[in-house]
Amino acid sequence: MKYQKKAVDLTDLAIGIIILGIVATIGASILTTTRDARLTDLQVVTTTNEKATSVADLTLSNTWGKSVINITNATGGELITSGNYTYSVDSVTGIMTVSNSTATFPLPWNITYDWYNTSRADWNLPHKASLGLLEYGNWFKIIVIVGIAAVILTIIFLSFGRGASRVEAVGGSY
Repeated sequence: MKYQKKAVDLTDLAIGIIILGIVATIGASILTTTRDARLTDLQVVTTTNEKATSVADLTLSNTWGKSVINITNATGGELITSGNYTYSVDSVTGIMTVSNSTATFPLPWNITYDWYNTSRADWNLPHKASLGLLEYGNWFKIIVIVGIAAVILTIIFLSFGRGASRVEAVGGSY
């Protein structure tokens, strides 16, 4: 009599990981779209003369900026035209950055800009949830790697497990 040891079948685990990844991706996409659609409905707030004294200060203190209204040289008071700086907003974190693109106007600067007040719940909730799913993405890579390793080990165990064990008893083989 032959007994075959069965290896653990991890196919369900691999399918579950794939489904989990698809659901998380769709969820993150929906949350980000919901957040972005509501951004322009928020109240616009103006910050006047935020001082930038070094290159590191050119990351503005408020996030989700709408526009830079004007920049003036803090020492001389002259207006710095838009061709002398660039402005960007990170699409994930909302961090606003102004870059000095000319050496003509040295720092310190006074920056006046508009930004969206993101404290409203219908924007803040999907934003925090989408940031949480971004953190999940780091773990998802680990889960996928472990799942792939489990599938490979399952294939190895299944291939070596065939006909590998037999029970010998008194009086012959069974």
